[in-house]
Amino acid sequence: MKIQIASIIYLVVTIGSCAQKSILFTRHGARSPKVYTEIDKNYYWNIKPEDLTQIGLQQHKQLGESKAGNQIMDKNGNCIYENLEIQASTDQRVVMSTIGFLKGLCPNNYVEIIKRFFIEYYAQYSTNIEAWNQIMQSDFANPYELDLHYFVKANDFLFHGHQQSVCPAIKNIKQQIQSSDYYKSKEKSFKSRVEFDEVFSIIQRAYPSKTLDKKSITLNEIQDIFDDYSCNTVQGFIFPNPSESAIKYMEEVVIFIRYYEDNSELLENYAQLSEPFKWLISQLYSTSPFSWYSGHESNQFAILSVISDIQPIIPFASQLDFIVKNELVMVYFNKIQIQTKFCQDGYYCTREQTVNFLTQYIHPDLNTLCNLK
Repeated sequence: MKIQIASIIYLVVTIGSCAQKSILFTRHGARSPKVYTEIDKNYYWNIKPEDLTQIGLQQHKQLGESKAGNQIMDKNGNCIYENLEIQASTDQRVVMSTIGFLKGLCPNNYVEIIKRFFIEYYAQYSTNIEAWNQIMQSDFANPYELDLHYFVKANDFLFHGHQQSVCPAIKNIKQQIQSSDYYKSKEKSFKSRVEFDEVFSIIQRAYPSKTLDKKSITLNEIQDIFDDYSCNTVQGFIFPNPSESAIKYMEEVVIFIRYYEDNSELLENYAQLSEPFKWLISQLYSTSPFSWYSGHESNQFAILSVISDIQPIIPFASQLDFIVKNELVMVYFNKIQIQTKFCQDGYYCTREQTVNFLTQYIHPDLNTLCNLK
């Protein structure tokens, strides 16, 4: 019966006359690894850790092209800045991704759109006048000529509520989780599996000058080597080269860390979701046809951990799209509709039901909650 009801609602939604609104959460494009192994340092990477690559820039340009449409453009095909609502992280990999996305979204007038966004948004976070002046003089034909490392936003709960520097109280929570019987039993289970032997061998090859103790390897170190694999694979580098079973194993470890260690406690939810959900709620009722949150995998992990029972890996340039049409809200993860917890049906919830659900994860005083002075 639920399938029949959902089908009827779907027909009503698809034939309705109102234009739909997209509220898009994206992860930045492909980047260099968080931690360079000895192999990475010696052979592969010549950019800073966690910087966007050319492939990552192209990923976001293509993503922008896929989102271009009449709703945000005038009759000449130029983007109308007032039709865009954008929030973006200040980290280099996101700033660069944002440039790439806007070049794809607004091919006819991207220079104007990018500069206006930088002036109205990023200017307040700039800490280097020379780098800023270079940006303002650029036509963005080659963004890699620009130094985009000088944007700093203090107490950034909109994008970095998971960081202990933003929410110091997170440290005690993580220590409690890692010392819990459940966490220890899961760690023991992961390290007793045959796939761990291959992953440990990869870690050994990644650090040939070190003598490593297999028993001391942590789940977070397995997550780091998976990050290295993910970054190298996108670039076409051959190290590491795990088997399919080892890849699946590492993904299971990452999913456990991301959805349990990072997002299972209410304090973690508050710290990571209060500001994003306040913004999301405002956009559910805004008149902007396109709202875009340009961020990180941690943001999508945090959102998915509370709104749905699915627990996916978050690839580079991943999309989490909230579609509003008439009074209904639908959510898509990488173009596949997912069931949410907003209402009983889960696929077609009202804006009111969605807002009521999101509100429970908004805390009125994050500074006190996070032990900020």
